[in-house]
Amino acid sequence: MPDQKFSFMSTLLVDDSEIDSLVNRRLIELTNFSEQCIVTHSAEEALYFLQEECRSADDAPDWIFLDMYLPLMSGYDFIDEFKKLPAFITGKTRIIVLSVFQKQERLQKVFENKFVFGQLEKPLSQQALRNLAEGAKEKIIAFS
Repeated sequence: MPDQKFSFMSTLLVDDSEIDSLVNRRLIELTNFSEQCIVTHSAEEALYFLQEECRSADDAPDWIFLDMYLPLMSGYDFIDEFKKLPAFITGKTRIIVLSVFQKQERLQKVFENKFVFGQLEKPLSQQALRNLAEGAKEKIIAFS
């Protein structure tokens, strides 16, 4: 098997939908977006992973694809808890919101966080991942 070039080392996918998780993980693999894709099905599980498995910046994911509408702890609540994580995580990891927002003011509040990088609609597309990988140096609110 030839060497594959990946855009990033790791991505954490947080989505309670098994089907969306399966499709999105496969697209991340097909586009060589990241070498590793960790899937969690709740915000609580994602926070546990970040708190317990990420002991240095090398362990922290480059990206989190976050569904905002999760049971128990929402994506909004996750972002509030994410702020409290060690600086080596919050300084490295960028969050992409996976949702369509109804209320513009709530959307603006989410993007006030320096680590929330942009928004993509579900399911992901190969083109959206390529655009994200190419534009990863500057904060962009929405990718198509």
